[in-house]
Amino acid sequence: MIILIGLFSSTSFSQENVIHNLSDREQTVTQMNGLRSSAETSPFPYDLLYDLNATVYIKNNGVLNVEGVGSPAVLKFLDTQSFNFVSTGNSLYNQVELITINLSSVNDLRNSFNVDGIRGFGNLKYIFLKCEFPISENQIRSFLQNADPKIIFFYSSYKRS
Repeated sequence: MIILIGLFSSTSFSQENVIHNLSDREQTVTQMNGLRSSAETSPFPYDLLYDLNATVYIKNNGVLNVEGVGSPAVLKFLDTQSFNFVSTGNSLYNQVELITINLSSVNDLRNSFNVDGIRGFGNLKYIFLKCEFPISENQIRSFLQNADPKIIFFYSSYKRS
């Protein structure tokens, strides 16, 4: 088990894995070193992304799983067909600070994410797009609709091996 975790960590968080900050038409690049950023000034919440926080997993228009102890701080969309599922308030989302959206292909960009349409996310601070294909800032800006300027957007583009 430890060997598998070591293999996963070295491939998933290699030097080539770059996280881009998308804010105010300006792009900041933070190079990843291991699990933490080498740029201490980045506002990216590495603790939410990489630490063991309570997490809600959404797939097929429903809650697939809730892992961890306490109120969830992270919500992960495992598909792009489930965005409407969070358009009604749910106390499960009250403490969520980070939403992660997995995009597996360019076709996933057809289902835009209306940030203004989600309900019950009073503590939402970050949205992270995890793209398994090359993506441009223009594509991301088209995908994210009615974005709140207070929310910080990040994305990472990689090819699955």
